[in-house]
Amino acid sequence: MIHLSRGFTFIELIVSMAIMLAVTASMFGFVHSARHVFELDLERSDMQQRARVSIDALYRDLVMAGAGLQTPAVAPFRRGDINPDLPGSVFADRISVRYVPPDAAQPVTITYAVRPDAAGVPQLTRYDGRMTDLPVADHVGECRFEYFDASGQPIVLARFADGPWIPNAVDPDRFDADLQAVRRVRVVVRVRPARTFAGVPLGNLRAIIDVSPRNVDLP
Repeated sequence: MIHLSRGFTFIELIVSMAIMLAVTASMFGFVHSARHVFELDLERSDMQQRARVSIDALYRDLVMAGAGLQTPAVAPFRRGDINPDLPGSVFADRISVRYVPPDAAQPVTITYAVRPDAAGVPQLTRYDGRMTDLPVADHVGECRFEYFDASGQPIVLARFADGPWIPNAVDPDRFDADLQAVRRVRVVVRVRPARTFAGVPLGNLRAIIDVSPRNVDLP
């Protein structure tokens, strides 16, 4: 007796193809979800790296402020040869640091501030007081500075703009005497995501440090 093998019917073929497509689609969905999580983790890591680079750069200069008997050790305005702020100006989003490096004889003046690049991306920049503004980190949405005296009390910015002035009220490089009372600087850096992800809100990353310069008169 001859047995004839029976193939799949059209309905069975359609059902099997539907099952295969469903399994394949679920696998692709899982892969896409895993890739999405991976990219989110990469962005978070990048934000942490940009915050760390910003804080490290600011700390290295702030901790040296005042070395070589330089005054004022810190100032809430841009100092230097190119586009300096007018005497008496004060800003919460920029700081100038003056000190003599251990391997040099001449003082340096460094200014940190946030400014947009040519594409409009906000950058934390480091100005060397002479010719060069260099980016430290991209997508830094905020960099803010607060000042404290020897007793730990905050010094409001207005105190740095009302005199008395050193060396006098008409000197082009004058500064407010209250700047000599600064003993601690608080730095607040807010880093924003470089990319957006549909359906997943990725918030800003904020980092805060307090720096007491080693070379000012501590209590």
